Amino acid sequence: MTIKLLKRLRKLRQLDTVRFIQNACAPMVLQVAFFENGQLRRQLIRTREGGVMSCRHLGEAYALCRSAGVHRAELVQIVSHDEACAGDRSAATRPAMSLTF
Repeated sequence: MTIKLLKRLRKLRQLDTVRFIQNACAPMVLQVAFFENGQLRRQLIRTREGGVMSCRHLGEAYALCRSAGVHRAELVQIVSHDEACAGDRSAATRPAMSLTF
């Protein structure tokens, strides 16, 4: 998923949700949920080279979304727990927060 494809999905009204996912101290990534052939799919925003695009703060994430014409997103914060008692998956500690920008 690229920013160009995000713009196209928004124009075709196939875009469902954009999520800013922040995992502990790691950079923030953007996940896009969209409809394809009647099914809901999720993909991370990637660079032209194929790497996962990351943001250092909300301002960068807002700018990327605004460039695609998206003005709503959800913020999901994941907090890593002590390695000794953590399972094999991280879980969001709070429900997603709705953002409008």
